[in-house]
Amino acid sequence: MNALYFLQFLRRAAFLFVASGAITTSALAQTPLPNSDASTAAFVALCQNRADVEAQNFCFGFGEGVYQSFVMQRSSRAKPTVCVPKGMSRDTVLSEFLVWTQARPQYNGDYAAKTITRFLSSRYPCAKTK
Repeated sequence: MNALYFLQFLRRAAFLFVASGAITTSALAQTPLPNSDASTAAFVALCQNRADVEAQNFCFGFGEGVYQSFVMQRSSRAKPTVCVPKGMSRDTVLSEFLVWTQARPQYNGDYAAKTITRFLSSRYPCAKTK
């Protein structure tokens, strides 16, 4: 009975050892994200490497989250102020954001979410209705 218990213990220990190694290796392979720097400069630096899939996914997800939060905070009676054209790819929007921020370095110290909202409002304003 003690031998059976010992074998079960070894199996569990081996599984945990292998699983922890896989988790650690996976975590080490990922692109480091801004630790406590939520600035526009840090966000742009991360998003500029178009070949880094993890960074691009973070940038797309963060940008979409900022946009969705912006839309949800608007009063249901208020007219929309940001109108991204239907069919516009997220890659195109990110490319335009990177060019826009490069031309406006004064926003580098601002929170990235604030700069994204500013960009969307200036780049994709809704048509004014009479």
